[in-house]
Amino acid sequence: MKTVHAGRSLFASLLFLALAACSGDPAQTGQQPADEPAASGIETEFAHLTSGIPADPGMRFGQLDNGMRYVIMPNSTPSGTAALRLVFNVGSLAEAEHQRGLAHFIEHMAFNGTTNVPEGEMIPLLERYGLAFGPDTNAFTGQQVVGYQLDLPSVDEQIVKTGLFLMRETATEMVMDQDAIDAERGVIRGEMRFRDTPIQRFLMSYYGFLYPDTLVSERSPIGTVEVIDNAQRDAFIEYYEDFYVPQRALLVVTGDVDADAVEAMIRDGFEIELPGLEVSAVEGFSTWEAPADAPPHPDIGSVSAVDAPRFGYFHDPEVFTLINYDVVVPGGPRADSAQARVDSTLRQLGNAIVQRRLQSQINSGLSPLVQASFSYSNDFDLAHRAGAFAVSSPERWREGLAVIEQEVRRAMEHGFSQAELDEQMSNLRTSIRNAVNAARTRRTPQLADGIWQGWLGETTLNHPSWQAEWLEASEEQLTLENVEAAFRAMWAAAPPQIYVAVNEPLEDGAAAVQAAWEESQATPVDPLDDAGATEFAYTDFGPAGEVVSREYVEDLDFHQIVFANGVRLNVKQTDFEDNIIRIRAEFGAGDLTPQPTQAAGTILGAVFGGGGLEAHDRDELQRLFAGRSVGYGLGVGADSFSFTSATTPEDFELQMQVLTAFMVAPGWRDDGLNQFRSIAEEIRRGQNAQAVQVAVNRVSRMLRDGDPRWGFPERAEIEAFTMDHARALVAEALSSAPLEITIVGDIAPDAAIAMTASTFGALPARAESWPDYDDARQISFPDAREEPAVVEFNGQADSGMANIYWPVGDAFDARRARAIDLMAEVYSLKATERFREREGATYSPIVSSQASIIFPDYGFLWVGLDVDRSEVERMYDIADELAAAMASGDITEDELQRARQPVLERLSQSMESNPMWLGQISRSQTYPERLDRLRTAAEDYNAVTVEEITALAAEYLQPERAYRVSILPRDAAAAAE
Repeated sequence: MKTVHAGRSLFASLLFLALAACSGDPAQTGQQPADEPAASGIETEFAHLTSGIPADPGMRFGQLDNGMRYVIMPNSTPSGTAALRLVFNVGSLAEAEHQRGLAHFIEHMAFNGTTNVPEGEMIPLLERYGLAFGPDTNAFTGQQVVGYQLDLPSVDEQIVKTGLFLMRETATEMVMDQDAIDAERGVIRGEMRFRDTPIQRFLMSYYGFLYPDTLVSERSPIGTVEVIDNAQRDAFIEYYEDFYVPQRALLVVTGDVDADAVEAMIRDGFEIELPGLEVSAVEGFSTWEAPADAPPHPDIGSVSAVDAPRFGYFHDPEVFTLINYDVVVPGGPRADSAQARVDSTLRQLGNAIVQRRLQSQINSGLSPLVQASFSYSNDFDLAHRAGAFAVSSPERWREGLAVIEQEVRRAMEHGFSQAELDEQMSNLRTSIRNAVNAARTRRTPQLADGIWQGWLGETTLNHPSWQAEWLEASEEQLTLENVEAAFRAMWAAAPPQIYVAVNEPLEDGAAAVQAAWEESQATPVDPLDDAGATEFAYTDFGPAGEVVSREYVEDLDFHQIVFANGVRLNVKQTDFEDNIIRIRAEFGAGDLTPQPTQAAGTILGAVFGGGGLEAHDRDELQRLFAGRSVGYGLGVGADSFSFTSATTPEDFELQMQVLTAFMVAPGWRDDGLNQFRSIAEEIRRGQNAQAVQVAVNRVSRMLRDGDPRWGFPERAEIEAFTMDHARALVAEALSSAPLEITIVGDIAPDAAIAMTASTFGALPARAESWPDYDDARQISFPDAREEPAVVEFNGQADSGMANIYWPVGDAFDARRARAIDLMAEVYSLKATERFREREGATYSPIVSSQASIIFPDYGFLWVGLDVDRSEVERMYDIADELAAAMASGDITEDELQRARQPVLERLSQSMESNPMWLGQISRSQTYPERLDRLRTAAEDYNAVTVEEITALAAEYLQPERAYRVSILPRDAAAAAE
């Protein structure tokens, strides 16, 4: 389960910073809405009925007499799959004071018993059909939405019926037994701990600053501890009966389905047989009763116009340094229309130009800012907000605020250049063109999500071809004069509201922010010089290379080619993604290469692309590639370096030229390194605020005897790194190492071969072999320890994490590795049932099998439990208890099937995925055994038995073999030591 928020653009930016979030609508197909539902004022209409914009003709929409709406959209990517969404246009903002958090809590209760599905049976039922809890079976709650989602791995009639049956149960049949509520409280508390991050705390404070006379900052979807711990069933039922009403509901079905059959089932119901459940027929959604007295949309307060600038300040020791500059005007959302989209695009273009100006400064690595974005949105149906959001180096926030203030003012006073507008228009045209070309292979889950998001936002999900026609008809309005006017109107509409978040306390913080703002305003701004256009310098690499070998791998349907210079090429043409070509160029030994300084590989991957090319710095490359689908950036893997990009047929030639240019003429500038240094401490701050991030980054080194090739680099490691170290690590591999290119997607093999011949194939001869660096392949797992190692982090006082790592050896033997995978999947089922459902101790246990195909005899099974600090020690005993039960044979055939089926379904679906094929056939000429691993995957998983998993558990999952790590908040960690 997950919680989401409105304010999507800001929240998406914040998620991006944590390093790891549209529109949509149903289309008219001739069927008109039914009579007005019983209660009015709470519905969300289909926008295309009034927008004048035609909805995607592939969609069928309808409305039942009770007011419930539905959309059905047949779609065959991936084939044989479907996606179901049941969404309500109400969320945590509708909660009364005694219900704070119950919109989200009720979402959990859908999985804890309905009239026809006893508690504890829904998830196993879905697992038997191949739906994994989490990836395929989930739900979400926001301040203005609650939704349930099922991604069906098959459109077998029984599976589709089961999905619709469970959605029907969710709509009206939740039991919400008091004992089940009490058992779930710990799970919600676990999620509350997980979500209680500095970013979350900032976001609520920020909304409180912008919208002080509303409930927005007081209705976080996760709720309050008091309500979560004490709310009784009647409060749940009150919300459920008030707001789970058909007038508020939208049911979406997309996928490889018969629309007539699905529509009949939605309306009229169907017969069904489900083993273990006493149900033979499912009522249609048309029998869902619409209450005449359903509550209207809640009154969440109002937004008043401000008549003077406002300044605010937020402090949290672990927060990123955030700068927000907003102009807020009271008002509800504007109706969708072709002209409204023109107006929106004018604002978008102006904001994009200023954002590009800031990015140009950031690219140098010398700016006080490390990220900046501009947006325009309607927040909570209350206000229009023009927003500038940026992350700054902690000690330079005043400079960062000045940069933003002055760039907005520069645009207001001096406008833009035609070259700047042309760059953004090129980007816009390209994005629409690419969407048109890829429309046939839009993916089913994304379509489903676009539909409900468009419905909720009252925007029309048109076919991309209409968007192209709209742009052509509207370009005469998208002039420099109109863009400048729209920008000025947007940013001069009200006095600014400035809010800064810092991790060091400021004395009289709001006054400090105001002083920095006013000081910046006193600085004059001049027009920006137009840098002008240039041409890409790398288009000729010499005579095209000669093909000396070509083979066709028939069973996997791809070609293997070798050029005279030793460059190898793998090409697979597919129809999984129209107009998309994926490319990977792999060479050298990656992190196996002798490291010139600690953590050099990790740092190199973060900074290499920022150095640009010899003839073009990164900023110039961005101007050159405006409107082009071109990417670059070096990946540093465990045993190879790589360039990986996705492009289009129109830009395939340029993309290949760019990647080849980085092989022969990297710029080695400090720009990317300077930028990485400026953001590194902010990244580390975010990592240290969450236990799971600590496990992924800091503990990962401990699991490899402190090897600095793993985890996020330490401050001293980053400061010690120079671009001379970058050269030492990768320059020789760029120029000489064996090079294998893989191209997958919408391209004919002969075209891929010809383009590779004129780029990579034209390079000087490559080495025939490369060092194996066997010494670098030797890593060791730490000695087992009964008493956990303690790692401290900057979390809340009640947070903690128990981690158990059992060494399981490597994955060189594919058959054995797959048995270990299924052992982990079975353990995961048991962990979810025990830690989450029975103990109520954690939001979501982590169970992960990580066995290596590079490092001999290295691999482990990780069980991670994010729990209350007081529960950490007890978790180890339960984890050992589950392992002992598996080792003694406490594994049923049903558990094995529930573990295996989602794995097989994901494997089957991946066969229609270009990224999967790119990964699987990459370097297949260097390591041909990789193809056999692919060929035998399904057979191996199907062959694993209960007895085999039992034997593996008995061999590996023993308490005396486990390495244990407790991640505790700083004060608790000190006490534990």
